[in-house]
Amino acid sequence: MKNHQKKFTARLVSFQEVYESSLKLAEKISASSLRFDAVVSIARGGFPPARYLCDFLNIEHLYSVQIKHYSSGARQKNEAEILNKNLGDIENRKILLADDVNDSGESLKAASELLTPAAQLKTAVLHEKTTTEFKADFSGESIGEWKWLIYPWARTEDILEFLNEGKMLNKGIKPAIDFLKNKYELEVEEKVLNDILKFKTNYL
Repeated sequence: MKNHQKKFTARLVSFQEVYESSLKLAEKISASSLRFDAVVSIARGGFPPARYLCDFLNIEHLYSVQIKHYSSGARQKNEAEILNKNLGDIENRKILLADDVNDSGESLKAASELLTPAAQLKTAVLHEKTTTEFKADFSGESIGEWKWLIYPWARTEDILEFLNEGKMLNKGIKPAIDFLKNKYELEVEEKVLNDILKFKTNYL
């Protein structure tokens, strides 16, 4: 988040790390005495981990609620906003609410409040930052050093926003790579950045 008091740094999360964190998260849930008959994903970032949890835990029903607390480039809104929901009948369901990262806790809290009619509700995230004000019931990894996590499904929008803010979108690959490293301590390979820049007109 751009108003974070500490130095704003970021890192890329790989697909392999997503899988391993999802597996670890599912193992923790499976080891508990709790069982669930539906997963609710916090869209958009919660879709991939939610689908992994459905697979690992053999849960057939997957619903979603879209909440916007950050836009591209980690721009923080004043409060979490519920954009839409696809929940079906949740009153008699045992629900596992899933997201990719629990940063401030605002998105998780807003979604949890929306799902209070559920018979059972627990929360699960791939990564939980120790700075959050709303703890998840289950987390794959706990992160003490604050960094903005860029997941594979948000690389393009986040990195293009970083470059746009720094007026680096049209400066060339090498200057852009240096800018991201110097300003955000963000290591981006040349091929990855080349692929991202193919889509810059969609974000201007």
